[in-house]
Amino acid sequence: MPGSRADFAVPLALDVLARGESLWVREASPSMLPLIQPGDELRLAPFDARQIGGGSVIAYERGARLVIHRVLAASGSGVVAKGDALASPDPLVPWDLVVARVVALRRPDGRRVDLDAFPWPPVNRLLARVAALAGRLRLDDAPSLARRLAWKALRAPIYLVRLLAR
Repeated sequence: MPGSRADFAVPLALDVLARGESLWVREASPSMLPLIQPGDELRLAPFDARQIGGGSVIAYERGARLVIHRVLAASGSGVVAKGDALASPDPLVPWDLVVARVVALRRPDGRRVDLDAFPWPPVNRLLARVAALAGRLRLDDAPSLARRLAWKALRAPIYLVRLLAR
């Protein structure tokens, strides 16, 4: 039985990155909505750990898949990352599982966003701070209406950034 495209995609991407080259991949998950949407293409580039900090968007291995999430914090042992559309951060990701930095987005209509160019580095750091704040709020202890309103308020900056990326 032949393998699926996904069976070949991750090893191929890892091989290209290991040679020091960048490549474009298509986003399939809604975990980074609204900034990165399913169908967007992401340019993955090799990285130096000094380039990864709060706000960086990275690709890391989880099983046989690549996960694209935003870094909330980086330390000597790895990174804490979270999808913009998710409520909780991922467990600590060791550095050996981080495979790339996302340096650009390309929309299905061809528009391109360079995440290394102004205004994106400070915007991405701001989004990481908002996401970290959301993680510190004890929303589970709040009544349902307060929890929903707080969640929506903390998502507002991400939606404003989506307008910037248009």
